[in-house]
Amino acid sequence: MADEDLRQLAQRVINKDKWWDLLSRYIEVIRSNIFIVDTQGLVILPPEKAKYGGQLLTNPLFNFDMLADANNLIGRLKKQGRYFEIENRFGLTSFALPVCVKGNKLIAYVIVGPVILNKRLEIAQYQKIAADYGVPYSELINEINELRVLSNVMMNAILDLLYEIVKNNLELVVIDSGQEALEQKRFSQEFQEVAEEIKSNVRLDELLVSLLDVALKMTDTECGSVMIVDENGDLTIKVSRGLKPEREASHVKLGEGIAGLAAKENRSFLIRGQQGENRLKSLLNRPEIKDAIVMPLLTRNRVFGVLNLHTMKEENKIRDNFDNLQYLSKLMSSVF
Repeated sequence: MADEDLRQLAQRVINKDKWWDLLSRYIEVIRSNIFIVDTQGLVILPPEKAKYGGQLLTNPLFNFDMLADANNLIGRLKKQGRYFEIENRFGLTSFALPVCVKGNKLIAYVIVGPVILNKRLEIAQYQKIAADYGVPYSELINEINELRVLSNVMMNAILDLLYEIVKNNLELVVIDSGQEALEQKRFSQEFQEVAEEIKSNVRLDELLVSLLDVALKMTDTECGSVMIVDENGDLTIKVSRGLKPEREASHVKLGEGIAGLAAKENRSFLIRGQQGENRLKSLLNRPEIKDAIVMPLLTRNRVFGVLNLHTMKEENKIRDNFDNLQYLSKLMSSVF
């Protein structure tokens, strides 16, 4: 397919209003900008100018080269696993997620950033950067201070979740747009094939699997599940890892069991072995579990599910990553 055809297909598939509604919520959680470019580096959905590095990307004062030269942007992408990475002169990093339809047909990139990876530079370093590139230090540091510092582990978790969210949103948009596209002769076959491929896929499960896998990897645990409030108002396991078959089919009423309490009270529980609040002790009947966390998942301030993680290993990172797990749950809530 020619570059111009791919660009037009991307413009049609990526419904700007719907994608901006989704990505703007995600931006607020990760405190970093997100924008979309086509395969030639030309902007499809622009960055948010007033937030999280938006001025660095758009204000000529900074002469920021990411958006100034579209071809240079694509040429600077460095493959890192299934994502791409871009380093820039202000000590910041951006990441690119490929947007594909119909198999692996690349139509665009979602750019996340700029972000501060691992740690901020020293004040003297930022002052030198400002002097070297002829930009006002005060303006530069104001933009830098708006950005969140993210570890490599956290950044990978964000990208993994956003990757699934992008796929889910892309496919929903394609399905919604499919009938309209069929009326457009030039693109009818493209959209028809894509829509047919998508209709058989259920992406909610994949998003939840991504959340669970990221959480297990982050906490160095081997067992977990995501429970969802079903049509009867009970919690039922939607996805799981490492559970025995009899536990995978379990249902829990709100207010019953540790997961039920977490959902009803919108409260997380960190559990060390058989130690816990007095009201939990009667529920702790598995001495082989060394550490566990039960955390509610919210959307629009309402609990829609519960994340459960536990491990039989003495050494794990559950407690170290409690804040990060809460952060991940906020990212998931931006989807629904």
